[in-house]
Amino acid sequence: MSTTPSEGDEQVRRERPESDEARWRRTIAISPSGGGYAYRPNQLLVDNDGRAFLERNSLGEAMTEVAPGIHVVAALENTFGVLEQLRRANVRASLNYVMFAHPVHANPAIHNNPAIHNNPAIHNNPAIHNNPAARGCGCCCPCGCGGPPGPTAPPCTSTPPGELPAYPPQASTVRRAAHHPELWRGCASRTGTGVPLVVLDTGLAPDHLGGTISPRIARRAPEPFGPTRYNPRLTPPFAITDNVDEPDANQDRFLDPTAGHGTFIAGLLARLAPDSNVSLGKVLESTGEGDDATLAWRVWQLVKEQAGILVLSCGGYTDNDEPTPALQAAIAAVRAKGWVVVASAGNDATCRPSFPAALPGVIAVGALGTDGPADFTNYGAWVSACAPGVDVVASFYDGVDREDDGDPATEDFNGSAAWDGTSFAAPIVAAAIARECSLYGITPIEAVERVIHDRRLFRIPNLGTVVNLH
Repeated sequence: MSTTPSEGDEQVRRERPESDEARWRRTIAISPSGGGYAYRPNQLLVDNDGRAFLERNSLGEAMTEVAPGIHVVAALENTFGVLEQLRRANVRASLNYVMFAHPVHANPAIHNNPAIHNNPAIHNNPAIHNNPAARGCGCCCPCGCGGPPGPTAPPCTSTPPGELPAYPPQASTVRRAAHHPELWRGCASRTGTGVPLVVLDTGLAPDHLGGTISPRIARRAPEPFGPTRYNPRLTPPFAITDNVDEPDANQDRFLDPTAGHGTFIAGLLARLAPDSNVSLGKVLESTGEGDDATLAWRVWQLVKEQAGILVLSCGGYTDNDEPTPALQAAIAAVRAKGWVVVASAGNDATCRPSFPAALPGVIAVGALGTDGPADFTNYGAWVSACAPGVDVVASFYDGVDREDDGDPATEDFNGSAAWDGTSFAAPIVAAAIARECSLYGITPIEAVERVIHDRRLFRIPNLGTVVNLH
């Protein structure tokens, strides 16, 4: 059936997804005081007393418990004003901090800041920073850890970033790589009876584009996404995600900046922990961002499942480097059920704590190159372990172009890719823990004591125990 031009144009407008730029402008803000963090505007996280305070004073809407005793509240007109009221009332309250995936790529929040452009230390540093909130007056290494393990981190700038730039990351830094069948080491024949591995990330590639990497890798069943996608008509009040990671979600004909991130991580886990099943959930957008409330709510749901190892290859910074309250509560809940949580430390060449990696009990993982610490890796006393994070090769989309030209003969990716970042060091450590469980029939918690905490293992100062697998 034919349509008039006006009808066709209206149909395109209805079907076209919101642009990345529009979503960032609507859902992310950068610390106005230069503390170097990102947050959801008009949202707060509060404890039970804080929720009661807000209800008494008719402040905010859509209050939902996202972790034990922690609630997200939305539709606040004066977020910082309400936050100050809550703190004066001696109740626990926090911004809903935004977190970002941890592959290494150029970041618009760095390059749009004039103070950064004027700083030669930035341009001479081989590390390309991923987190839009990484820099500002809070980024100088304040922890007294004795300096970075590799090249010196750039100094803080005198003018901190103010507002979020108009454009999120525009391109992926994943690289084409030849297929390396020897890396799989025949693991496809394994049964998958080992400790479960769960990845909460960008989801898994569609089946016809590389999502059938292994019979032991699967996307999680459709489930509520979390507060990022609030829908009051549902119970719980969150839209359902199918946990699929499309390569071009914004339909601009280019590979999205963090598309395939979860698939890449899953391939590493399945290769290095061949007895384990790997399940993937989608909690991050195609440009890599998520938030404390949504991540926490999804983590909290794992208390209902068999204890295993959770991999979180994302993170962010907070005001005064205070722990993120929702994730802290959710991770404490799953750890009490026997889960081990492994998280990437970040790629900003700083010792500033990144969360969730720096939360109590989390295995925080830095990155190594072939000759020592990676130039970009975060570091510090809070980092527990380190593993290869440069030129890591793993599974990726199959039959996908970086820029779609419609010609199958010129496809850039055919099931494999290479990538850099602490995002990919973290699953290597998680796999080493899972392997120890399979070899000796022990729990993940017991395996951590052997693989990470044994005092006889080799360590790098401020990067922790070396786990050297690929």
